[in-house]
Amino acid sequence: MAKSTPIQTNFTGGEISPRLHGRIDLAKYGSALERCENFLIFPHGGMTRRPGTRFIASTKVTTAVKLIPFIFSTTQSYVLEFGNLYVRFYRNEGQLYSGGSIYEIATPYTTADLDGLDFTQSADILYLVHKSYPIKQLNRLGATNWTLTDFAFKDGPYDAVNTTATAVNPQHTTGTTTITASTGIFTSTDVGRWIRIGHSTAHWGAAKITAYISATQVTAEVDADFPFNSTSSTDIWRLGSWSNTTGWPSAVSFFQERLFFAGSTQKPSTIWGSRSGDFLSFSPTNENGEVLDDSALNFTLSTDQVNAIRWIYGEKRLQIGTSDGPFILSSGRNFEALTPTNVTVSRETTDGSADERVVGASRTTLYIDRSRLKVRELAYDVNADGYTSPDMTLLAEHITTGYIKQIAYARSPDNLVWVLLQTGELRCLTYEREQEVVAWHRHIIGGTNTFVESIAVIPKADESSEILYMVVRRTINGATVKYVEYLERSFDTAKGDTVQQAFFVDSGLSYSGAATSTLTGLNHLEGQVVQVFVNGAVHPNRTVTSGQITLDRPATTAAVGLGYVAKARTLDPEVQTENGPSQGKIRRIERVTFRVVDTFNLKFGVNENNLEIIPFREAGSAMGSVELFSGDKRVLLQHTPDREFNLTIQSDTPHPATILMIMYAMVVSER
Repeated sequence: MAKSTPIQTNFTGGEISPRLHGRIDLAKYGSALERCENFLIFPHGGMTRRPGTRFIASTKVTTAVKLIPFIFSTTQSYVLEFGNLYVRFYRNEGQLYSGGSIYEIATPYTTADLDGLDFTQSADILYLVHKSYPIKQLNRLGATNWTLTDFAFKDGPYDAVNTTATAVNPQHTTGTTTITASTGIFTSTDVGRWIRIGHSTAHWGAAKITAYISATQVTAEVDADFPFNSTSSTDIWRLGSWSNTTGWPSAVSFFQERLFFAGSTQKPSTIWGSRSGDFLSFSPTNENGEVLDDSALNFTLSTDQVNAIRWIYGEKRLQIGTSDGPFILSSGRNFEALTPTNVTVSRETTDGSADERVVGASRTTLYIDRSRLKVRELAYDVNADGYTSPDMTLLAEHITTGYIKQIAYARSPDNLVWVLLQTGELRCLTYEREQEVVAWHRHIIGGTNTFVESIAVIPKADESSEILYMVVRRTINGATVKYVEYLERSFDTAKGDTVQQAFFVDSGLSYSGAATSTLTGLNHLEGQVVQVFVNGAVHPNRTVTSGQITLDRPATTAAVGLGYVAKARTLDPEVQTENGPSQGKIRRIERVTFRVVDTFNLKFGVNENNLEIIPFREAGSAMGSVELFSGDKRVLLQHTPDREFNLTIQSDTPHPATILMIMYAMVVSER
């Protein structure tokens, strides 16, 4: 017999793959878990019961919706609910109303279009792109004053200069003009398309097509900054790259004072940048045909196969995600501005990307792999003298089974990358790369037939944290409903939180006020059995009837919502004995010590069907009150000695619970 005291000092390995349960040689093994559900892992090591989700409002429709963040400033942030032909607005954890009605505006995007939307933002303008629609601008004029207009781009971008014998001639050099072609080059879907005409390569004029007459004739409005210098016939011309004929960009981003677009239907591998400092202008030259440093630019990826551009992201260099790996676009030299004459594009890896938005996290970019089973990190590696794209799910490949739909990043306070699966399940990655923290955990939102449909992150109005918003579909009272909810920030007495403010229920609401035995306003949970937390203590469950519940005792503070269980399961602890590893030998655990902070009501055991309660209530404590505990809880464990040992920890009541470490007193038999 050999006595030992294995200890797990942190949980920064997160939940790891079953394929690694035998890899006791891995450094991560000692900090990892077999299962981590509804516990958040802190970057500095501990794990805490995740907070609950607060109900805000029902979505307008029960068909698909998409949440998009709009961050004008940290104190003026919005979440936008895009649905079939509409958008609604949320701010300061509430829905916006105007004149007593929910505020919304119309959009052209149908339910089927929502997954194809991409966006970027500059100040109070959100630029929206979809390959089937002209580029749009969503302008914020006030909290309940928004407009959606066409992006008024001009003079480009253009396809290559004509090389055929077809000639064109404008009827007028300025204003409204008719343009006639010698052969049919126009279609009815060219309305809104630009055309550039040069009667010599040293002079160009530009016009926007405003009406279709025939395949050889259109009406156009000449750009006042680029008038034609002749009405004679010429074969020097070029048509615009964007139109209902050729398709529209599907990706957008800012980089070095230029607005970049990429990936249209007809040109899936092309990227276009506006003039420097002028987001509306895509003029490739001045009127004299001179390419200037601030002229617009375009570039088509040159590879041995078509690499459809799926996203672009402006960082220190412009990152381009394609179906066959990421590319980097830059001037080729550090600190040198990008111009049309110094564009350098290089492929960095062959790890292809899914057609989804990326997130910038510290000095890296996280993107969804083409397989939709991995999250990859795109970061510069000094040793490789280039960018690498390691797999962030390498140690937890099982965690994203179900395919990744979307990722969102909450920087504050704990660097959490939220991952939404196509199955409607939530996963989360605690990501602190500088400290080598890459810890996965799973989150099950409370309710029946729960399905998370869309997520977005914006800063809280008081700037204390960044908030995860989500659209959650459930069955309530026999009907399918869809709610917008947000995740409350983590409970922390060090930041002034009290147990009376604890919020650990889903789709919940809080009450604070005069003592009352009736809590109303719960219509969204009609017919549901709800957990109730009253004056800092658990109250017996209630069933919501007519939108309300009746309490056994008056409440001045309360949280009411759907219950959920947080649970973790440890890996088989490993210690070295005189005769080698302890794995595979009979182990008897005499006692377990949990180091906790701000905790009440934990259960533990060797399996979920045989859990023991850790006593937290001290003798003499008043009934109906909770005193959170910080320190060590040493408990005896009743179990049959075995060759494998895993400990299950569970928190199933709406109390705070944070575990910092686990210590074992273990006897190892050499048999």
